[in-house]
Amino acid sequence: MIARVLLPLPSDQTFDFLVPLELEKTIAVGKRVRIRFQELERWGIVADLAQKSDHSGPLEPVVEVIAAPTFTPGALTFCADIARHYLSPLGPVVNRMLPHRTSGWSDRFFALAKGLQEIVSHLESLSRRARRQARVLRFLLAETGPCSEADMRQQLGSVRQVLDRLMEQGWVRQVEPPGPTSSGAQRERPACVDQLAERIPDEGESLLFARRRWDVYVRLIETTLTVSKNVLVLAPEILIASQLHGVLRDEFGGGVDLYHSSLSEGERGDVWERARNGKACVIAGTRSALFLPITELGLVILDEEQDWSYKQEEMLPYYHARTVARKRLEQGLLVLGSSAPSLEAFHEAQRGRLALVRPEEPESECTTRVVDMGKEGGILSESLVEAIDRTVNREKQVLVGVNRRGYFQAVLCKACGRPVRCPNCGVNVTYHVQRNVLVCRVCGKTHELMRCSNCGARALRFVGEGSERVEHELRERFPGVRVVRIDTDTRQTYLSNGVGQDADILVATPILAKGPPLPSLGLVAAVGVDALLAIPNFRSAERTYQYLTGLIGRLEVGDALIQTRYPDHYAVVAASKGDYDQFVEQELQERQELYYPPFSHLARLLLTSRSAAKRRKDLTQLEADLHRFDVEVLGPVRHPFRRGCETLLVKGPDFEVVRTACAAVREQQSSLEIDLDPFWI
Repeated sequence: MIARVLLPLPSDQTFDFLVPLELEKTIAVGKRVRIRFQELERWGIVADLAQKSDHSGPLEPVVEVIAAPTFTPGALTFCADIARHYLSPLGPVVNRMLPHRTSGWSDRFFALAKGLQEIVSHLESLSRRARRQARVLRFLLAETGPCSEADMRQQLGSVRQVLDRLMEQGWVRQVEPPGPTSSGAQRERPACVDQLAERIPDEGESLLFARRRWDVYVRLIETTLTVSKNVLVLAPEILIASQLHGVLRDEFGGGVDLYHSSLSEGERGDVWERARNGKACVIAGTRSALFLPITELGLVILDEEQDWSYKQEEMLPYYHARTVARKRLEQGLLVLGSSAPSLEAFHEAQRGRLALVRPEEPESECTTRVVDMGKEGGILSESLVEAIDRTVNREKQVLVGVNRRGYFQAVLCKACGRPVRCPNCGVNVTYHVQRNVLVCRVCGKTHELMRCSNCGARALRFVGEGSERVEHELRERFPGVRVVRIDTDTRQTYLSNGVGQDADILVATPILAKGPPLPSLGLVAAVGVDALLAIPNFRSAERTYQYLTGLIGRLEVGDALIQTRYPDHYAVVAASKGDYDQFVEQELQERQELYYPPFSHLARLLLTSRSAAKRRKDLTQLEADLHRFDVEVLGPVRHPFRRGCETLLVKGPDFEVVRTACAAVREQQSSLEIDLDPFWI
């Protein structure tokens, strides 16, 4: 038997390997295998099995077959379709999507095995001689149904031996994992739920344009589960996905899984297998969860659909979750949820390509002010300092939003004027003030020699306000006040320990500028907004409006304050009034004049070569080939992060025209990277 294997190489080609007799019963299409390729051991995915090989020479044998996790045929075909759609090589795509292993540990569920009175009377003596057993029993007493060992471990630490002992003594019993069930709470059913729910059995897509959406999601999930369909709920950030998972677990109990890149390989493998076996009824996660082999999928929700994190920018394939979700649902409902929709989605709704659900909502009880920082000095305006003082004295929380983490927003070289970048990955570094070093937030490399990565000069300039700098300033201005910073560096601590819930002031990057209102807040403030407006991208105004709207949306009742040197900018003015229609009208007019999305489709072409002469020759040929199609070509320009890389921007009237042009030139230059519908250009 011959196994045709896809390796993590930039190619669609499969490579043939001989399957030893002892592995013939275990190998199958979609499984991960270990092989030797070019004298190195590698892992790959079995794409096909055959009896004969076209290869003339001897074949290397398959060394090992991993039993799980594994692709279903449908999931493997779906990955191939997405790779083909985005003109990406299939090998890296399928190898990246499938987790490498399962944990080998299955979650157990437990319930009390004796009556309430007997357990309560036993607790007093148990608390003196076996405190850990008493804690577990109290935990189970507080639950309304079976509880998972994973939940108990998260709250109480390691409990496996304790549970085994309690089972031996007959106080608890192991039960089957419960499926998702409604909490039974009688709540008011939002009027828009019926409007959306009637579309669930059929193929459809809706834009839910509303500030309060999570209760709508819960009711939609209930409706979907009643027709025996499964649900996928996506969030743009791990923090929001984890919060959504918690809400859904509270509502539906067991059967709700969480999937994102920060989970261990084993944990992701466990969820993958649960989805493949039809045991995952409701899954909350980030964009990568779209590739889970979920069976009978009836509802997909993209919350905060406008968020740029739904676009994969770091590696191939450069996909957008919105497009992948549309392809993922064979039959069912796709709901795009947002309080400030992307212009592409809203424009499609205006043209009738998806249903717009925009329920009437009560007037906001928030007062928003814009502070002109051209008339102020320092990081915090006097208006903001006074507002923070009043809010803290009223024992309400303050949320200060900062666009970027780190101490400063950028580190520039005084000699050449360029940002200092990491030589490893080309991303701008940030300054770590406590250690007095430059740190790359992508690869984690620390650069103790504070020199310019471009010219080697030691004269550096630090500009802008990062979250660490704002945190430091607030601690100095408000001694004795509890200040907590929440960004990607501190996110895991915030999630696992609840850090920040008792804080007076929260300093947060955009990861906290999303989600439903927080009742504890009395003031939100936006600091460093101008850095968003200054981003050299046609989406800068849109992203500024969406960021400010999301930040102000965390406030239920209270004051919002925006610090900017551009108080008359239409994105700032519209956000301060909560007037989406005013913003869209002006922004769409500018987009149409400049022929940018949603009035065109874009592609970014990345050409890399160590030889400048070869790169110029290839670019000349590339431009000539592109001009044979109905597209506009801009550039080339040097890639801001990657050395020896030039980029071209292609504009076309619709997606298929742009994709066809890019596919044609990729056939001529196979090393070309193509980013269709890029978020940043």
